[in-house]
Amino acid sequence: MQGNVKRWYTVDNNEGAIMINVNTLDIDELEKELKTYARKAFPFATKNTLNSAAFKARELIQKDIRVKMVTRNQFTERSILVDQSKTLNVRRQSSTVGSTVDYMKTQEFGGTKRSGGSEGVPIPTSYSAGQGEQQQPRTKLPRKPNNIRNIRLRGKTRKSRNRKQALLFKMQDAVTSGKRFIFHDFGSGKKKGIFRVVGGSRNFKRGVPRGARLRMVYDLSEKIVDIPKTPTFKPAVATAQVLIPGMYRKAIEFQVRRFGLFR
Repeated sequence: MQGNVKRWYTVDNNEGAIMINVNTLDIDELEKELKTYARKAFPFATKNTLNSAAFKARELIQKDIRVKMVTRNQFTERSILVDQSKTLNVRRQSSTVGSTVDYMKTQEFGGTKRSGGSEGVPIPTSYSAGQGEQQQPRTKLPRKPNNIRNIRLRGKTRKSRNRKQALLFKMQDAVTSGKRFIFHDFGSGKKKGIFRVVGGSRNFKRGVPRGARLRMVYDLSEKIVDIPKTPTFKPAVATAQVLIPGMYRKAIEFQVRRFGLFR
């Protein structure tokens, strides 16, 4: 450390400890007075600085979640918690900001999602969220009727000679039964997934019911899906790092006023 760089502060995020170098040139005199006349107050200033930085990072992370993530409620935001520094031993002080849910780690660093069954990973489409088929990327969660937990597929289907005939039978059955969701595999190198049969007249004798259309609700084409990293912790902690010198000054000034050192 060189010059008037007095202290290293630590703010942890889920990527590990980030060490923050604070230049205290403009508050050296205040710090000196506090150490000399109110030694017990100095650790409170450092502790409060760390905690303030962690809570600021938490605020920024929660704001980023609202912008970057598609969420149904505030559960993910509320999972962002701060483990405050409580010790007055300055060398041992650290504050941590993190999440209680595992998927935030994947959000931060990226990863892969593997299918747990015989078909691929179910990826909801824009249509499932009511955004049409052209909206890319999807920016909303699937509508309640299209939530995969609420979808019930027909069990037995009519025997067919090939995939084309199988799709025809599925579409006919969907229209006549009113159970509009079907699973279909279009073959090697092509799409497979859960589809909704939209429209279609029940008054048909053969062929595709007049007006019936397929809309993909979940794409199950891939057994392994790469999830790109979308950091929320790293940029928030970086911003908090920039703000720490100001926080430190306020914490020192508060303790100085508290003990009336300059009355």
